[in-house]
Amino acid sequence: MTLPLRITLFAASLLTFSYMTVKIRDSKMRLEDSLFWFCFSALLLLNSIFPHVFFWLSNLVGTMAPSNFVFLFFIFILLIVCFRLSVRLSQLDTKIRELTQQLAIENLERHNRDENRKNRG
Repeated sequence: MTLPLRITLFAASLLTFSYMTVKIRDSKMRLEDSLFWFCFSALLLLNSIFPHVFFWLSNLVGTMAPSNFVFLFFIFILLIVCFRLSVRLSQLDTKIRELTQQLAIENLERHNRDENRKNRG
């Protein structure tokens, strides 16, 4: 791995870490959601400081080149993130539907109560 690439990875990891810290401090992002990005930043940092780790892992897994292993690894990570987001989106969709139904029932009950008061009075 070339020195300019290692410096770029190191800078990217520091920028990712600092950006996530600012977002958490400003309450724009939950700590649980930023955990993935902190781990991603740590992996970039590890790769920039110790690039031979990915060469070793590439040999261990049996990929032809370390770049193939890196692509495979990060595609796998992104699939996990995509799955997590899909699950969370489904949960939020269900919650919105339940809240909408509850609000509609409360509005109907309020409307019926008002109609009963009008009919009595």
